[in-house]
Amino acid sequence: MNQETRTPPDTPRKDGNEIPRRVAYFVTAVLAFGVTEIGRFVYRPWVREHGIEDFGLADSIGNLGGIVVQIFVVLTVVRASKRKSFVLSGVMAAGYVVYEFVQPYLPKGVFDWNDVLGTGLGFCFSANVLWVIWRVFPMRNDSVVD
Repeated sequence: MNQETRTPPDTPRKDGNEIPRRVAYFVTAVLAFGVTEIGRFVYRPWVREHGIEDFGLADSIGNLGGIVVQIFVVLTVVRASKRKSFVLSGVMAAGYVVYEFVQPYLPKGVFDWNDVLGTGLGFCFSANVLWVIWRVFPMRNDSVVD
């Protein structure tokens, strides 16, 4: 009897674009970290010193940039499919928001709607960058790993 061998559905598949995608995640995380730190240590003091109203951007730059950095650092390390990468991003952003709501119950914790908004904007930015990365480096070669 000639039986057809089947591969279990959870077997990892070869992906020729996995390494370039992870490099893109890492580069995005590093750039986001740089921009966030410039925002925290250069932009925020400058805005405060000159009395400029920036609608809370200077105060929420840590959340806005922080979620971008966290998403892309995690995606650099975790081997995630396209769907899983978007789900993980959403879960991380939700965690930031939950933490913001829990802060008033923590020592020296302060709730700020601008931080919630910053997290949301950071997640939207991340989702768009993630979509572009998956368009540039799509899943390639669906053959099963040997």
